[in-house]
Amino acid sequence: MIRKLVCFVLIGLLSISCDSTSSDLEKNYSENFNEIKELKELKEYFNKMVPKGYIVTIRYNSSDDINLFVYQPTNIPDKRELLFQQWNVDYEDYLEPKVQKDKKDYDPRTRSLEVVKKKLKWNNDTFKELYEKLNNANCFGISSGNPTELEYGHRGMGVLSYLIFDKNLNKEEQRENSDNCSTMFYKDNVVFTFSSGATGSFCIPDFKKHK
Repeated sequence: MIRKLVCFVLIGLLSISCDSTSSDLEKNYSENFNEIKELKELKEYFNKMVPKGYIVTIRYNSSDDINLFVYQPTNIPDKRELLFQQWNVDYEDYLEPKVQKDKKDYDPRTRSLEVVKKKLKWNNDTFKELYEKLNNANCFGISSGNPTELEYGHRGMGVLSYLIFDKNLNKEEQRENSDNCSTMFYKDNVVFTFSSGATGSFCIPDFKKHK
């Protein structure tokens, strides 16, 4: 119990010391998107990697340690099921967890990373190349789809991200994506967003609307 408490304290201190702000998001976006186009290229690159009908979310804890969530299409149009869900996956030396006897309907379809790789047509080099591209854009996580979400930095136990849409947002869409709480329209097709962690406020003052 004491060891767990110490871990939580250390995680909390680390999160505080590495807090990011909306200004950091804006600066990083400006430097990467306007100068070397890393974020736009990363969005296009990743969505081409993910087969049609699949949704993939990946976060790099380190170069070879990832959290991976994969949803696959079903026979029902526009409906997906959870294929794989694991935290702290060492994709180069993955040990498949034992199947629990009391398996639930909402459990992932497989615990095999090899099955996932075959379905996605990925290999270890895919994970390595994606890590390098994310690192070049100062990001550590990405989720496919429209919008594509690029995780940039921690704020307490939460995460600050970019939502990059396929097209520029009109006035109504800009208002819908500026809720004075957890989302803030930036410009063109880019929205800043904050997802709170297990604890803490869902809203942050950074996203207060400017008059």
